[in-house]
Amino acid sequence: MTWQEEAARIIAELDAKLPADMPLKERRKAVRGANPWGRQRSWPYKAWCRAQREYLSRFVTADQRPKSLPLTPLEQFIETSTKSEKPGVKNGRA
Repeated sequence: MTWQEEAARIIAELDAKLPADMPLKERRKAVRGANPWGRQRSWPYKAWCRAQREYLSRFVTADQRPKSLPLTPLEQFIETSTKSEKPGVKNGRA
């Protein structure tokens, strides 16, 4: 079983215990607290973030922005790297 599959399984077990009408904010807090690996780095955490994002995306309504969901590590990296670049200045990458 991969880290991603294990994370999805743990989240599915948690989902079975949560009430169906639970608000997204509380649901997100419950899923965050269920992280079995604790450490917020390395591959298991990345897999956890991906599984968490996939799960929570099912509960986003049309009036909620996708930004209310936690960013994956890759999305965090892209966001910080684009903010650090100055307009008109190349960073050496094509």
